[in-house]
Amino acid sequence: MRNIIDWLKNNPRLFRFIKFGMIGASGIVVNSAVLWLLHEYAGLDILLASPLAIATAIFNNYTWNDRFTWNANRDNRKHSYFQRLWKYYFSAALGAFLNYGVLLLLTLGFDWHYLLSNLVGIFTGMVSNFLLSEFWVFQSNPDQDSTL
Repeated sequence: MRNIIDWLKNNPRLFRFIKFGMIGASGIVVNSAVLWLLHEYAGLDILLASPLAIATAIFNNYTWNDRFTWNANRDNRKHSYFQRLWKYYFSAALGAFLNYGVLLLLTLGFDWHYLLSNLVGIFTGMVSNFLLSEFWVFQSNPDQDSTL
């Protein structure tokens, strides 16, 4: 086990991708819990409860990625907190559109089962979100040395 951890530490981008995925999984829990609370206990219609749950989950994921996944360049960030936050929401929206587009393309265009198409879409959106986060949202200042 120690060898795996050492190997991951020597491959920082892969290590960040794994952390990013773990945080994404926590976002599923946050989204579901907030949706359930807003719909069941606050009595909000799904049409309002779902976007609020999604926005909460994105904020949860942003916060944890900011503090955990990309913590190594914390003192060397190119963008302010709020710039990173809106960029993260934009990245998440793009990932959602990619997920949806892949689902439709594979299901309607290639007659794949919709659940398999959705999994491919989720992975496509995840990779897109990670790459945008890596190279745009949590970007380091180029004039300062950054060891990630």
